[in-house]
Amino acid sequence: MSKKFLIGGGRKLIGEYKLQGSKNATLALISSSLLSRSILHLHNVPKIADVECLLQLLGALRVGTSWNNNTLSVDSRNLKKSELPARLMEKLRGSVLLLGPLAPLFEEITCAFPGGCPIGRRSFDVHWEVFRAGGFAVSEGRQEIKIQKTHSVDEPRVYLEESSVTATENALILFSALGQGIVENPAREPHVLNLIKFLRQLGCEIELHPLYYRVYSGVTPNQSEIEYEVPADYIDAGTVAIAADVTNGEITMHGITEAEFAPIQNVLRRFGLTFEQHDRAFHVRVENIINPSKITAGLWPSFPTDLVSLVIVLATQGNGLCLIQDWMYEGRMFFVDKLVRMGAHITMCDPHRVLVEGPTQLRGTQLESPDIRAGMALVVAGLCADETTTIEHAEVIQRGYENVARRLSSIGAQISEQD
Repeated sequence: MSKKFLIGGGRKLIGEYKLQGSKNATLALISSSLLSRSILHLHNVPKIADVECLLQLLGALRVGTSWNNNTLSVDSRNLKKSELPARLMEKLRGSVLLLGPLAPLFEEITCAFPGGCPIGRRSFDVHWEVFRAGGFAVSEGRQEIKIQKTHSVDEPRVYLEESSVTATENALILFSALGQGIVENPAREPHVLNLIKFLRQLGCEIELHPLYYRVYSGVTPNQSEIEYEVPADYIDAGTVAIAADVTNGEITMHGITEAEFAPIQNVLRRFGLTFEQHDRAFHVRVENIINPSKITAGLWPSFPTDLVSLVIVLATQGNGLCLIQDWMYEGRMFFVDKLVRMGAHITMCDPHRVLVEGPTQLRGTQLESPDIRAGMALVVAGLCADETTTIEHAEVIQRGYENVARRLSSIGAQISEQD
């Protein structure tokens, strides 16, 4: 069912804000928990559409799930081989993480291609190399993928041509299932390191080397129930910090650590934002937004690509010119025409770069959310715009952000959700 947000602009965001649990960490933790064939109690789980989609896929495998507030219990003791519904696989790119635990367990699996947001050509080739390294044959049809065990490999070893987060996670999960393996040129995002921490809790021995991750031993059979807490979502932290700043507000974010927030904090400081840290909380405020000459997204610990859309909105409120580049996804910038409709001065140089001139008073209008991050960027634009902004297809935003209207309203936003 299509939903929409109605946003009244011009209100400062002020107050205390509890960050949601990490979307990306949650998907990897749930998928890897299948290796335990036990019961996992996962705390601080965001109730978002992508998580619900993954739980429906688990239901098809006869994995039990239940909620208690933001604690999710996953019971994989009765896991059975079954067909993964194509309509669910095609909705969620993160569903590719189910292949890591299921392929070695069932030795053969056929399913539809995972889907996701239309932000560019995101090939699965690097994932298939992971499975081939583990002794699996991978064959692609027009609409499906087949992974079949063909031989045993003493110590699987894969070099990731692209330091893909999900491919790194799939390799860690697969090699933990197989008992050993080496992942060269891995991703190093906080949720990848968090997955390693979780796999170690399951009994895996994993080495973190500057050039590779090495799995020395796999999951230790254990019938006891597992407790684990999802870390805060640093993308949510960057989002609400930017939202506070474009509304000339002042907030305190709770739940994030210095290590998780540092790359975002360093870039936002260049725009004139100030931060005061108190334990796992950051107080955020701004006096004048001044645009840096250039911002480039990259692999961690560079500025994350998932905040590029938000930082474009920030630059519309800053003084001066700012060139913003995302070399990773050629579709990331294609929402800026919607900001131009709101009055922004943005020039698209090419599919990977935009030049933003600010400051500009944005005007409320009616827009559609094209993907999770661009949709949330339009919400933030609406918060600092004149009059009312309507965001259609808000359910797309809710794939990655929990209870958007309620949580933003708690710090002063005028926003409501309608069917």
